[in-house]
Amino acid sequence: MMDRSAFHPVLILLALLAGALALVVGLSGDPQGDIGLFFSTGAEAAPIFLIALLAFLALDRPRLRPVVAALAVMFVLALALVSWFFCLAPWMSLLEVEEPPFEMVLALFEGLLLSLLAAGVSLLGFSRQVRLFLARYIPIDPDNFVHTVALVMITALAIIPPIPLLVIGHPPLVDLMANAEFAIAPISPADAAKSDAYGLFWTIFGSFIAVGLFVKRSLPEALERLGVVMPTLRSVAFALGVGVALVLVFSVVDHAITAVWNYFGWYVTDADYTEALFASYLTPLAALVAAVVAGVGEELAIRGVLQPRFGIAFSVLVFAALHAYQYAWDGLLSVLLAGLVFAYLRVRTNTTVCAITHATYDFILFSLIILGIGWV
Repeated sequence: MMDRSAFHPVLILLALLAGALALVVGLSGDPQGDIGLFFSTGAEAAPIFLIALLAFLALDRPRLRPVVAALAVMFVLALALVSWFFCLAPWMSLLEVEEPPFEMVLALFEGLLLSLLAAGVSLLGFSRQVRLFLARYIPIDPDNFVHTVALVMITALAIIPPIPLLVIGHPPLVDLMANAEFAIAPISPADAAKSDAYGLFWTIFGSFIAVGLFVKRSLPEALERLGVVMPTLRSVAFALGVGVALVLVFSVVDHAITAVWNYFGWYVTDADYTEALFASYLTPLAALVAAVVAGVGEELAIRGVLQPRFGIAFSVLVFAALHAYQYAWDGLLSVLLAGLVFAYLRVRTNTTVCAITHATYDFILFSLIILGIGWV
């Protein structure tokens, strides 16, 4: 049942309208001006927080539950469709040929099969028996509708994005960036910083909505649920120190991973490609904004929203999977290990410390590239 003292109908309506507008502008494909850019950057987070908001509203409105469940299914299928599309990245220029190469046809069917299989596994979260089993290991209520919908969507986010890597063996963005017909036009560092700042707003807004702000929890209760606290000088110093230490540690870890991958002849994420991927962030201001956005946004969403409810394993898998379109398996392993460090840090401290640590780590990496030292 909802906490009526935290229920704010007008704010709920505004959140629904904002999310709907973000989807409309984002799907239009041609945002105009800063206002258009602001709303279009929210299109990625909007489906998640809109479904979360409706799921909370459905707690006291059983007739709304089939609609929310249908939206969750649509989200899973849309994510599967995106991954299937990325499975064809190496052959985008051949989509209209009459006799496509065998490798393309094979990737087409393999990607479709794996995408549908992953979608089916995700939808098992609607089974109460599955939820009862998982409730032994993660702190979910198998009879809570919000937890049910969240489980379905989180499972999809954890297992669907890596499918293109399974099919083509390398990040799909490698091919898309090299294809003039599909490559996204480069943007200036100033525009990249602006877009990231807008995206951070939507991530923060969506994270608070996802834990029931305006519906179930008041602002102080939402802050407590997310693990967001006012940092002290001591906690800031600790987080900065851990961030620096992580750069040193992962300089060794990443080289070890690369050595293992080279030994077995596996595909290694190319350093030149990675640098080109982040070319728009290679100025001090853009690097700082990108680091803050990644640190605050990812930690708030993963360590703040997901980890307390779905545990370390689920949250770390989602954290790694969200990087699957841009990194190969070696890069994902590094992200997974970093996620485990942040997850442990969240257990020992709070989300605020995790965010500062993450931002420090990313900013140092960007700074090293700017200085010409390369990826550590």
